[in-house]
Amino acid sequence: MSSSDSPDGKFEVSTQELSPRATLSHEAYPKMKFSWKLWKSRRYIVTVMSLLGFFNVYALRVSLSVAIVAMTQKVNVTLENGTIVEEQEFDWDSKQQGLVLSSFFYGYIWTQLVGGILAARFGGHIVFGVGTGVSSILMMLSPVAAKQGVIPLIITRVLIGLFEGVSYPSIQDVYAHWAPIYERTTITGIVHSGSQIGTFTSFLVSGLFAQYLGWESIFYVFGGIGCLWFIMWMIFIKRDPASDPRISPEERAYIESNLEEPNPNKNVRRPWKSIFTSSAVIALVTTNVCDTWSTYTFLTQIPTFLNDVLKYDLGTTGILAAAPYLMFIIMVFIVSPLSDFLRTRKFLTTQQVRKTFIGFGFLVTGAFLAIMSNLDNVTAISACLILAVGITAFSKTSYFANPLDFAPNYASVIMGISNTFGTVPGIVAPTFAGFMVQNGTQEEWRVVFYIAVGFCVFGTIVFGIFGKGTVQPWAQTDITSKTKPSEEVQTSQVSKTL
Repeated sequence: MSSSDSPDGKFEVSTQELSPRATLSHEAYPKMKFSWKLWKSRRYIVTVMSLLGFFNVYALRVSLSVAIVAMTQKVNVTLENGTIVEEQEFDWDSKQQGLVLSSFFYGYIWTQLVGGILAARFGGHIVFGVGTGVSSILMMLSPVAAKQGVIPLIITRVLIGLFEGVSYPSIQDVYAHWAPIYERTTITGIVHSGSQIGTFTSFLVSGLFAQYLGWESIFYVFGGIGCLWFIMWMIFIKRDPASDPRISPEERAYIESNLEEPNPNKNVRRPWKSIFTSSAVIALVTTNVCDTWSTYTFLTQIPTFLNDVLKYDLGTTGILAAAPYLMFIIMVFIVSPLSDFLRTRKFLTTQQVRKTFIGFGFLVTGAFLAIMSNLDNVTAISACLILAVGITAFSKTSYFANPLDFAPNYASVIMGISNTFGTVPGIVAPTFAGFMVQNGTQEEWRVVFYIAVGFCVFGTIVFGIFGKGTVQPWAQTDITSKTKPSEEVQTSQVSKTL
């Protein structure tokens, strides 16, 4: 393989023979100028398609929270003789509604680790695509299931959870093949913002769909979008650059020369005992559980809370339920650079940044929830709700990155373990709210939010004491990379020009 600089300044690669995984010395290292024609870059297309995949994953997950309000709402109907009667299409009490909302997680919890195994065997792009595609089909079948009864709908939601559970572990395999090491944080950040965009959009439009097109339209629209995405994903996305016939030689060379090599010792044993007994892992798992309790309380209960306490119609409920997630999206693009700025400028150590951001995120979120629970002013309640969700960006961005701080070699395994435990609140929180809120009064909702406040405080204490920001002794193993140490400076400079 040879290289030369073309007249227009773009790197050219002679590809008489490209091995399945090209290896370049730093003398032949590809230099690529940034181009605004991002659609011509395969890794950016993979990034955008992955973002849209997570958009679908979360739209399918949370739209039921708005739909169930319309499905169980009592409406006045005028009969032909002029008599006005009250009708309810689905006469489900709060306990049944809580079970419907939590049933997704009964399936979701079982495929966290399985998804990683399947991704390694068949390819992350296949597992991620099929998981989202089948979930989309099941979403479109949900109205039929609901009209058969609450049990068929619960079974359908459990199946959706099973197929969506592979999304987070399988996308790691996509990153491993497509995200150059010096672009990995940017690419993963962009991809995972799709989950919040999906939540925001779902809350924003689901109420309007239900109000003007009927509650069934929520399932048909988001399910249909997911099916369309699945077809495009399976056609255009390949497992790695070597399998992609549309990638340019220079981009392929750039990506492949900036991917970490797997550990040559394939029989290396993971230190399971050290992982499960590590205070750093315990702190991370506890933080995940505490955060997801409040997160799933928001995701599944906000529309019902707004309808019960503020008496908003479905259109207004959807818009207001979406507003906190717009705040979160904005905060992510502020908090993430701030965190890295404090670390790179040595104002704070990594451990200090993680503890400060997680503590700040938890305590401020908890404070707004506690205040909101005791207000009766619509504007003030709305403002507290928006700020409470938006501020969670501090805690989420920190603990998502924390496994890479203390165990980079086992980060995917540790996050899989953490996310498995973190799914439990998705089952318990909606069910608990369903049992606590029998009449839809503010006093009943106050208990629900006070419990969430308690989890925020507990998570702050545990991570503040046991959280770690440096590589732990049991996690210190060699990491090999395609980029040699002598090449790191040059590679970093090249990546900044892309």
